[in-house]
Amino acid sequence: MKKLIWSVSKKKNIFYIIMEGKRVGFYLTNRLAKTFMPYLKQGVMVDFRVTGKTKKIGHEMAHQVAYFILVASLDPDVVHYDLKAMRAAMQDVLSKHEHYVFIDFEMTMPGYQRAPFRPEIIQVGYVVAKAKGDVITSGSAYVLPKTDKVLSKRTRRFLKIEDDAFFSQAVPYLSFYRQLEEIDNTYHPKYVVWGKNDITALNDSYQLNLQKPLTKETDFIDLLKLHKDYFNLKDDLGLFKAYKGYYGSEFEQAHDAKDDALVTKYVFDAFVTAMENGIDGEDIK
Repeated sequence: MKKLIWSVSKKKNIFYIIMEGKRVGFYLTNRLAKTFMPYLKQGVMVDFRVTGKTKKIGHEMAHQVAYFILVASLDPDVVHYDLKAMRAAMQDVLSKHEHYVFIDFEMTMPGYQRAPFRPEIIQVGYVVAKAKGDVITSGSAYVLPKTDKVLSKRTRRFLKIEDDAFFSQAVPYLSFYRQLEEIDNTYHPKYVVWGKNDITALNDSYQLNLQKPLTKETDFIDLLKLHKDYFNLKDDLGLFKAYKGYYGSEFEQAHDAKDDALVTKYVFDAFVTAMENGIDGEDIK
């Protein structure tokens, strides 16, 4: 609904609008309040959706706000938030790059006893492709950690591999680094990851191995964050749940970086199609 705010109670995270001559309250969750309450005041135009939930606040029942579509001041004329414009900007970003590298890392995991721990990349999987296009090249490798001479039991269980097999197949970090450098120089791509953990792991690996960073923050697209922002998701969405939502079937998760990179591409392609078709994302929540 698109209405002018009648009044606001910032202490209660509620704003009121007049509907059919009556004052009706709408409350924000803490997550929404943190972002939007600073902009909500009398006379501000809001376009929003509700969840269907209500709760009693003081002596009144209030409706829970699901998400905002527009928040705009009319005097002066300032748009504070425009979901439609943000979605259009996302679509523009995802359509203007020629090549994408869908990349995923598996990292070491701490043992079951508490001790200082810093995760390291021990497996990389990547897929190079054009948006919604065929795979140009792909690859995967186990990567030798700098500090750990054996894998923790948790890591072995997660990757379903034993120490002997891992260390006999793993390549030195510099081999991975040079391969990434070649990909970057050849394709000048945008890197697509699911969540910030992979970006953090790669940045940490440069520092740990005393290598010049090949990438910077602006080289990455966090596809998880785009889903949360585009579809107004309250909680993080799992990559494989997103895949099932788009394609209607399970993709068997093997905790393999190359498979995860490929699934990231599939979800990326479906997300671009969803934006083009104006899908609201209810099926993937």
